[in-house]
Amino acid sequence: MTSIENFRGEHRFLSNFSESLIRGAGDICYPTAEAAFQGGKTRDMGARAKIAAAPTPEEAKRLGRRVRLIPDWDEHRHVVMRAVLRAKFADPDLGRRLLDTGDAELVEGNRWHDQFWGCCRCGTRPLCADPGENWLGRHLMALRSDLAAPPAAEHQL
Repeated sequence: MTSIENFRGEHRFLSNFSESLIRGAGDICYPTAEAAFQGGKTRDMGARAKIAAAPTPEEAKRLGRRVRLIPDWDEHRHVVMRAVLRAKFADPDLGRRLLDTGDAELVEGNRWHDQFWGCCRCGTRPLCADPGENWLGRHLMALRSDLAAPPAAEHQL
């Protein structure tokens, strides 16, 4: 099986930091999946609007670290991430590009020590010597499978 080891260059579109307009609750438009995910951490619509207005995904991430989290965030973060990815890849061009990755393993390789959403390859921290959980890659591969599945047949009378 082939593998896409990071979401840079031609595969940048897979990154949550790539530009992709996502409409969220309260009709807030987020410029990136990262901003939408960070906004999804809170029910505070003012905080969501501030995150959406952040000039960069890095700033949106920083602002998202300061919000009051929704109850049971650790249990809900996967639900939020899947919803953000579904919204992002509902764009026909992005959905096609995701499908074009075929059966490649998608690995959010990084050097910023994220072993939950990705796999850090920094080589400097003992924790990063082990493979990460790669939840972003896993959710992307699950969405790709969903997009590739034929539509369910309708029952005809």
